Amino acid sequence: MLKREFRPVMREISMDVRSLPDIRKFPQVNTPPDSEPSTKSESASASHPTLTIAIHWMTVVAIVVAVAVMFVRDAVEDRVWRQLLLETHRQLGLLVLLAAGVRIATRLRKGLTDHAPDMAAVMRWAAKAAHVLMYGVLIALPLLGWGVTSAHGVSLAFLGSIPLPKILSADSELADTLTDYHVWLAWGLLGLVVAHVGAAAWHHFVRKDGVLRAMLPKRQSGR
Repeated sequence: MLKREFRPVMREISMDVRSLPDIRKFPQVNTPPDSEPSTKSESASASHPTLTIAIHWMTVVAIVVAVAVMFVRDAVEDRVWRQLLLETHRQLGLLVLLAAGVRIATRLRKGLTDHAPDMAAVMRWAAKAAHVLMYGVLIALPLLGWGVTSAHGVSLAFLGSIPLPKILSADSELADTLTDYHVWLAWGLLGLVVAHVGAAAWHHFVRKDGVLRAMLPKRQSGR
């Protein structure tokens, strides 16, 4: 008697269990692991201030054009054109001197974001030494050119409208000597620029950090 009454109950329980949805068919929700912001990724994605980027690339353009102008001058025989090209070279040198001063003042005041925080201490020291040396050359080279101009007895005016003082007395022999120093230091700057470009490429392609991207114009760096 009990068996006959118990069977319908068991049959109903079995049907209820079969009607439940299969949990294996539910979509699996993967909970992402807790992620903390990485200092390296943050520094790699940041850019330098717009003023710093603009001055950097303005200096690059001014140096390239100043060097090209002197090569063209050596190939030109017309006196007027030679004088015009020389004056262009002088003005570009003054722009480089001004840009270097602003760049140094900005860096001393606001500092510079470290885009390679995990770099070895020796490499970090070498990078700082190279930057100091390059800033020194960027200041010394235009000053030497200014000295050459003064030693030749030529008055110099920034952008043709702001008269600048003569920093040396007229002396043709001194002018020739300073010209040699100016040329040698220009070749030294070229070597520093080559090393600077190589270091930027190493950071970008080997270390894959944000050193190069931080100095690119924001539109080209994807920001």
